[in-house]
Parts: sequence; C-alpha cells; structure tokens
Amino acid sequence: MSDSAIDQLPPVLKGFDLTDHARFATIDEGFPYELFSRLRREAPVLFHPPGQTADQEGFWVVSRHADIAAVACDPDTFSARGGGGRSGGGSALDDIPDGDRSGAMVAMQDNPRHHLLKELLAPAVANRVAAVLEADLRANAARLVDQAVARGACDFADDITEPYSYRSMAVLLGVPDEDQAKLADWAHRSVGFIDRRTGVPTESSKEDILATQQYVRELIQRKQSAPEEDLTSILAVGELPEEAIAKGEPPLSDHERFANVLLLLLTGAEQPRNTISRGVLTLAHHPEQWQALREDRSLVPGAIEELLRFAPPNQYNRRTATVDARIGDTEIRAGEKVSLWWPSANRDEEVFDDPARFDIRRTSNPHMSFGHGNHYCLGSDVARLQIRLLLEELLESVAEIRLAGKVTYQPWNKHTIVLDMPVELIPAGA
Repeated sequence: MSDSAIDQLPPVLKGFDLTDHARFATIDEGFPYELFSRLRREAPVLFHPPGQTADQEGFWVVSRHADIAAVACDPDTFSARGGGGRSGGGSALDDIPDGDRSGAMVAMQDNPRHHLLKELLAPAVANRVAAVLEADLRANAARLVDQAVARGACDFADDITEPYSYRSMAVLLGVPDEDQAKLADWAHRSVGFIDRRTGVPTESSKEDILATQQYVRELIQRKQSAPEEDLTSILAVGELPEEAIAKGEPPLSDHERFANVLLLLLTGAEQPRNTISRGVLTLAHHPEQWQALREDRSLVPGAIEELLRFAPPNQYNRRTATVDARIGDTEIRAGEKVSLWWPSANRDEEVFDDPARFDIRRTSNPHMSFGHGNHYCLGSDVARLQIRLLLEELLESVAEIRLAGKVTYQPWNKHTIVLDMPVELIPAGA
C-alpha cells in the first residue's frame, strides 16, 4: 500500500487498511483484535475509505456488539441483498450483481424469500443429522485422529479438519463416495475463485471453481431424476409453499437451486475446517484447559461455545442501508455499505468479562460466530455437532497437542483460513 493511500486512512486505524488482504496473513490469530479494541473505544462506527476494493467505494465499519446486533436485527433497514438505489449488494465489500449470488443465495436474500428458503432447508438438516450424519462423522473423526496419532505429527488443517469437514458436507449433500476425492482436491487448492495460498484469483483456481460448479449442476440433475434424503435433493426438487406463491412470491428458479447447493458445498465445509483448526490451536496454547477437558467431559459444551467465540471463521458480513438511518449517533445514508465485524463483537468489553482471556468455563457467552438476527446460521447445530465429535475423539486419544512449526493464514479479510498448522499429537497413555 502506498504512503499516500495510508495517509487517507483515519488515524485510529494506524495504517491498517481493512481491505488489504495481505495484512491479515501477517498478524497473530489472523485478525487484528487490538485494532478493533481501539475502534470499539474510539470509533465504534467508522467510515473506511475505498482502499483496495474493486469498486473503489468506502464503507462503514461497525465494531460493537450492541450496534452489530441492532443492524443484524433490522433487515428492512439494512439489507443482505442490496438496496438504497444500488443495482447490486451481497455480503462482501464489493457489490455482487443482483440476481447473481446476491438475491439468489440464502445468505444474500431478504425476507420473505430468505425465511421461506430457510424453512425449506431446516427440517432436512435436522432429519439428515438424526438419520446418518452423527454416526458417519464420529467414525470419520476416529479414523483421521487414529491415523494422525499413529504418525505422531501432522498438519492439523490439511490432514484432519479438511477431510473431516468435506466428508460431513458431502454426506449432508448426498455426494456419492466416488466423487468426494475430486471435490476435496479442488477445494484444497482454491476457495471459490481464489487460490488458497496466494489469496488472489489464478488460472488454476478459476478452473477449480468452474469444475466445481459444473459438478454441482450435474449433481442437481441426478437428484432431480432420483431424489434421496439429502440437502441437494431438497434444493433440486423442493418448492416454496403454495400460499407464498399465491401471494406473488416467484417459484424457486434453477439458478437459486444451483447457487445454494454451491454455497452449502463451499462454505458448509470451509467454515468448520477453520473453526475446528483454530479451536484446537487455541487449546494447544492453553494446555491446562486441554487437560481440564480430558479430566471432565462435562466441560465440553461450554468449551465449544468458547472456541466459537474465540476463533470465529467469518470476519465480517456486509449489509446495505435501504433508507437513511442511524447506528448509534452516526448517520448512514441510503445505499451506503455497512460491514459487521463478528470477531470484534465477540471481544466486546461491554459484553464479555475479560474478553481476551480464553476460558472453557465461561458461563455467559452470547457470541456472534453464527451471525445474529435474521441471518443466524442455518447450520449452527451441525457445526456444533462437528466440533463436539472431533473434539471427543481427540480427547480420548491425545494427551497433549504440541505446535511443531509456524501457523500460517491465507491472505484474506473475509474469512480466517488456516493454511499450515503443524502439530505433534502425544498419544494418551504414552
């Protein structure tokens, strides 16, 4: 970043451009917690200049728990899709054309359509978990942990959480066993259009996402011909309620079906991959709390919530003001972008006692790692299940987790993605 560009940043940022993806790979924990502590104190609703955004527009940064909750609970004023005179919107800082992902993916829809699509999917998630996911996940977790413990050393993200997360999402989506390896291989190299290592689109990463998209289209066609008990089938053949259609809500389009299967495949695997990796990393930094969990498994549910608070995978989501509005004492104009920084909410001193302390015995824990309000994560129960099952297998087999090298992060400001996490797993009873 040039000196002139740094000079344009508000002084409270101290030269940290929140649009500079590379900066996020150079800091501890992959997120600038110290910076956001300062923002909560001095500039809780800050206008950030365009920086390195593609569309060269500034945006509001909201850092306090209460303000983020207020925006997230007011979808009419702060839209996930867009609005306020914009032709696009979505959850990233740069606009996505309306009707592409914005307005099509459930995470970038507004009510009533957002609510209707979540209602269609929610029972399928619950039923699928009850029917097959838990047994499959536990067996997969045990296998991966046993293999890693036998080797003694591994890259925790690559060797355990990545295959574990992609297997669980494949089961939920009904991806055949014989197709899972190629999907996991594409995802190992790329995150959407972005190369996982460089943090920028490359020819290879574009080829990977195009191959993934083509596979999703073919999978939907197969499920339409022969539906099963899985999420892809629900999206492939499911319909919105007749009463909603009668009131003027359009039927599900082919693009919506495709966009949401793709969303579930990519983010449904990526988020637990990074949450679990960073959660275990946190426990490695706090060996006394790892031992407490090994000695008392009743602490596991609270530990899961603390891991979620302390190491959320999603750094921000963006909303668009549909009308002139206020956040606290700050005036927001219609059409302006508003970004909600979840890790900052999770460390708010007004909400959490000693928020920088990791404490598996923390009792009050209203974290926002699954979002808040209208867009609270549909898969939160599945995510908690994934964390619990893998954690239980580790607690059973591993006496100590030791870092064996440098932990590195992908250069990206949207998600905190672990690239390298070399560890030694000391077997229980060793």
